Amino acid sequence: MTCDVCGAKLGLMNKFKYREGYICKECYKKASRQFTETVTQKTLDEIREMCQPAGDAAYDPDFEITARIGNYVLFDEKHYKICVLNNRLSNRQVTNPDFYDASDICSCQLVSKPRLSKKELEEKMQKKEEGVIEFLCVRLHLKNTDEPVDILLVSTKVRIKSFAFRRAYDFAKRIEEGIVGLCDASKGAQ
Repeated sequence: MTCDVCGAKLGLMNKFKYREGYICKECYKKASRQFTETVTQKTLDEIREMCQPAGDAAYDPDFEITARIGNYVLFDEKHYKICVLNNRLSNRQVTNPDFYDASDICSCQLVSKPRLSKKELEEKMQKKEEGVIEFLCVRLHLKNTDEPVDILLVSTKVRIKSFAFRRAYDFAKRIEEGIVGLCDASKGAQ
């Protein structure tokens, strides 16, 4: 059996299934955007497109994954970088992951609609109050740009007392703490 993209010989432990067949580990690495997403539903044409040499330009070759928070953010604590993953559920489209140096991040904050502080959100969750959150993200403000980067966790109305909101809030809080911690460590290393 050979890889459907590059023709490399496949063994029992080095083949990866996609919608129409199998590919090798090297092609899987490219098609899965550096192991950040699954390829099981991708077609051969989509896989071939991702494996083109130009597809590698979207990745930081020095990025080394040392920590991960869900399917939202990867951390490189050695080089003080983060990777905001393509989250097809929130973006509604396929996009490349975005890489940022911690030194380029001016601020990181949790943002909700309606606008509530973390303390207010936690109190409402603890009391299991009625209410709805329409939007929840971790917002990054970067040097040299006015456009913030949102790591979206809730994009449609969800009840505050629901398990879905508590889980999204937990991810948001962990993401914010992770990014702030990485930025602080980056400043300390300089």
